[in-house]
Amino acid sequence: MAGKTDGPGIQPLHFFGERDRPDRAEKVLDRPFVRGDGKIPDGLRELKSRLSVYSHSTGKKDRPKIETERVESRDGRSTWRVDLPIGDKDHRLGLALPGREAIREKPEVFLKQTSAGTPFASFRPSWIDATFAPRIVTHDRFRPMRRINGRPVNPLYVFGPDDRWAFRDPSWPWGLVGKVFTSSGWTGSAALIGDRIIATAGHVVPWDDNPWWMRFVPAFYDGSSLHGVGVESYVSDARGYDVNGNVTGYDWAVCRLYQPLGSWLGYFGYNGYSSSWEDDPYWSLIGYPGAIAGGQRPSFQGSVSSFDTDGDSNGGLEIETRGDLTPGNSGGPMFGWWSGDPRLIGVVSGEEEDWSPGFWPWEWADTERGNVIAGGSGFTNLMAWGRSNWPL
Repeated sequence: MAGKTDGPGIQPLHFFGERDRPDRAEKVLDRPFVRGDGKIPDGLRELKSRLSVYSHSTGKKDRPKIETERVESRDGRSTWRVDLPIGDKDHRLGLALPGREAIREKPEVFLKQTSAGTPFASFRPSWIDATFAPRIVTHDRFRPMRRINGRPVNPLYVFGPDDRWAFRDPSWPWGLVGKVFTSSGWTGSAALIGDRIIATAGHVVPWDDNPWWMRFVPAFYDGSSLHGVGVESYVSDARGYDVNGNVTGYDWAVCRLYQPLGSWLGYFGYNGYSSSWEDDPYWSLIGYPGAIAGGQRPSFQGSVSSFDTDGDSNGGLEIETRGDLTPGNSGGPMFGWWSGDPRLIGVVSGEEEDWSPGFWPWEWADTERGNVIAGGSGFTNLMAWGRSNWPL
């Protein structure tokens, strides 16, 4: 239930996190590998052993009839075809589990329902290994789309050589980022930030679909999760800010999962942002852009810096970076490390061109390109709302 707080709520510019500078890359990489005890939680073990699909009907008692047929036998192993009636003909549902509530509210509504004492740190279960750099793999890049005149078309920007790399790593925290599939047909990226909570971009959520669904697959790699084929969850509820769909500083959403993946796999923390951290390469970017392995493998770019910020009211902040981002990265995390604790400072939103005056009258005015990360106190406040109101 929403609104379970003991006090009047938090202020618009409440700062969740630490104001000290995050760790530099060399300090992070010097941290030793942490071996988990390997005792996989029973709930995760059960999820790994099955793959769930959903059939829909108009009557409560219309139980679907499942049929199986043995179609092949080889080396003593059998292959079975499992037939499940689709039921509801609504193409937006298919075999998906529909969400319940996807609501955009004004910032003050969330602020009243969030406790200032909500923890902001990450969580690593004792069973899982922790590494401080992902295991990189080689990858093929797709050719960009081009205009009739031959110029490339990129809805987000790549600056110089593309510095992203595909990786294959289900360890903590790399296996906490996943691919999002939606009823509207588009895909994006998201990260676990609570027991059953993910953070993504507001524009990734199919707010206007009715019915609607979102499917989150952590550590998605070549069609399924590296944690196990059945390790995934649909979204039950989503919340975001009511900003008329235009303000990238508010382009966040927090989503509740049907399955408590975070309690089994762990999750990121989150932290407010200080402009004093600009121009230093503290940050990492993870997502599923179509330009890297066709969006079938996660991509990583480290040692990314920010160069400017544009503030909005109620804590919205556009953090501008020249990290390489293209469609599919949307909703993916930009994060740093505080004493070995990985925390999001925002999620990928879009691109921006700012007008920059020249040294009149000797130079013409120019535009400055950057990719935008939606962060700030408003972002951490919404993440804290999720942890406050959607506990395990």
